[in-house]
Amino acid sequence: MYELIEQAFAFSAALRGWTADLLAELNLTEALADVLWHLDTGDTAASMRHLASLLKCDPSNVTFLVDRLEERGLVERQTDPADRRVKLVGLTTAGVHIRNQIVRAAATRSPLARLSPADQQRLHHLLAAATGVAGQQTAIERPDHG
Repeated sequence: MYELIEQAFAFSAALRGWTADLLAELNLTEALADVLWHLDTGDTAASMRHLASLLKCDPSNVTFLVDRLEERGLVERQTDPADRRVKLVGLTTAGVHIRNQIVRAAATRSPLARLSPADQQRLHHLLAAATGVAGQQTAIERPDHG
């Protein structure tokens, strides 16, 4: 078990290093990139409350992050026509472009890109089992997101 934990820490460090390099290239913080990652590239906008749930943070933090992304022209806010109290956030064309760059880089430049597709699938299932998030597809696996 010790060796497994040691490998998990080594992988985590490699992933953090790759992520830091990519985010520096894109001039994004990890928190801003996380918002972009969680937004759909289609026409579907997410509510601020739903984003807070996905990011596991307070809605006021999401407001701050969305403000920063909106200043950069990567997202736009709109009122939900079904409930005017709800603010929806969606990617702009520039936001879709940056998000796609993140997804492409994850698929081609991350430590996971060194694995064969079969090994990636096996690792996906193992990580899903270990984290209790079985059955969810990743953005890298969904061709409509990259």
